[in-house]
Amino acid sequence: MHEAPIYAQLISERGDIPLQVRNEARRIQRELEWILNTDPSSGGLLPRPTGASVPSPRPLPPALPPSLPPGNSPTGWLS
Repeated sequence: MHEAPIYAQLISERGDIPLQVRNEARRIQRELEWILNTDPSSGGLLPRPTGASVPSPRPLPPALPPSLPPGNSPTGWLS
């Protein structure tokens, strides 16, 4: 990326936000890899100990009813 005066000024005033975001993303990725026991060399999960259970997914919230188009609701936009 070419250095632009406005970019240099923003970095001096606010810090290098894109660099901070990249660093934070890398930190979170490392933490998640550790949590999930991933093996980066194989690209897969390490074997779980026997007897370890996998948590069941959380149920989805109930679906909301479809909303009425403007003007068809009991109160309406213009009432």
